[in-house]
Amino acid sequence: MASSVENLSTPSQTSGLAIASLVLSIFSIVLGPLGCIPGIICGHLAKSKMKKDPAVQGAGLAQAGLIVGYTFLGIFALVILLVISPLFTIPR
Repeated sequence: MASSVENLSTPSQTSGLAIASLVLSIFSIVLGPLGCIPGIICGHLAKSKMKKDPAVQGAGLAQAGLIVGYTFLGIFALVILLVISPLFTIPR
């Protein structure tokens, strides 16, 4: 009977912070900046954790969360500027 060699390495796990980053950033559609700002923070924390521990997976999720989060943050900033800018115009 041949003995099988078991893989003794620890199984990789997907980072919960990376998942939270993407989910919060996507929910920015409903939550507004209250979703994208925590999404951006979670994305940066997840990427930092992945650099320290190579066994943690989810770099793509964290990157996607950051991209979506920063995109929505930019959109919200533009909307705020467009709403506020008429308040500073001089009436003629």
